[in-house]
Amino acid sequence: MGSWQWNDQQKPTSTVGVRASMGAVTMKDDPQAAQRPYVFVRGLDSKLHVNWWDGKAWHWSAQGAPSGHGIIEKVGAVTVQDGPNAVQRPYAFVIGDDSKLYVNWWDGSKWNWSDQGAPSGRLVREGVGVVTVQDNPSAPQRPYAFVLTDDFRLWINWWDGSKWNWSDQGAPPSRTVSRPLGVTTMRDNPNAFTRPYAFVITDDSQVWVNWWDGSQWNWSSQGTPSGQPVKKGAGVVSVRDNPNAVERPYVFVQGYDSQLYVNWWDGSKWNWSSQGAPSGRRILDSVGTVTMKDDPNAFTRPYAFVIGDDSKLYVNWWDGGKWNWAAQGAPAGRVVERPGEAITVQDNQNAAQRPYAFVITDDSDLQVNWWSLP
Repeated sequence: MGSWQWNDQQKPTSTVGVRASMGAVTMKDDPQAAQRPYVFVRGLDSKLHVNWWDGKAWHWSAQGAPSGHGIIEKVGAVTVQDGPNAVQRPYAFVIGDDSKLYVNWWDGSKWNWSDQGAPSGRLVREGVGVVTVQDNPSAPQRPYAFVLTDDFRLWINWWDGSKWNWSDQGAPPSRTVSRPLGVTTMRDNPNAFTRPYAFVITDDSQVWVNWWDGSQWNWSSQGTPSGQPVKKGAGVVSVRDNPNAVERPYVFVQGYDSQLYVNWWDGSKWNWSSQGAPSGRRILDSVGTVTMKDDPNAFTRPYAFVIGDDSKLYVNWWDGGKWNWAAQGAPAGRVVERPGEAITVQDNQNAAQRPYAFVITDDSDLQVNWWSLP
């Protein structure tokens, strides 16, 4: 029987603590290899650091910062694969203190910083998230970084296979975008191309999605839970009922009542469901969401990690028949002060996925709550 464990990942250095998370990915050295977590953080020195697993031990590596600039905001991290059998390569997108977009990326032999700039005449204000797009299952993966600019519009910085482009996605009709929520991709079947979905919160505290239907971009209003305006995002995932099924988005949000809600697609229509909150608690912040597979042929099960008003970690999870709340607690002698990232790790292609939830504690250490196998 497996069990939940807490592990102290400590600080990037003895003198530099963790200020905020910047994104997390899992790496595979080849298609048969175990996944290895990489967690990017912004240190108290306004530089990028990564905490990564080499297969036997955890390490901290200093990624530095764009030349002449500090890092102020997160956009997100992804891995890019140049082909189905290629090694995965991490890309971490951040916003610099000049309100431009930058990416720290691995080319296969070394780390690089690239200045992505900003849309003409604009400043990059916040990150929404990063995904990779594939034109078919054998095609190279192409990164898409979604951001909000100072004119309260959504933009994408995307790679077309040969160069980077900026695209203005605009804003919902008669609305402005006030807050990010998250991004995901959809596949209509295992052999289909991927279609990006970017969710945002507008100035009236409603959820909207900017999505690609295969030929054009669309804005769709997702509304709000009944009688409850949306305060902030809690994470976005895509769920699949079996390996050959269409992917279905699940969008977790926090209401102004400090409870969790999910906006989800059942295959024919969108629904809102109230997830509530841990017994006797209110939700302060969100760590992230993942989907779990018990084996390669199983359906995926969502897990949403949140921080309660007691500064402890909780998870709202689907067991296949019903939703449950579980108290994950906190590291011994510490409180959870700031959110981190959630990912799943797979020890081999046939293994069950295992959740890892990273948080920042009151001593500015990175800590992880993870599921270990017996």
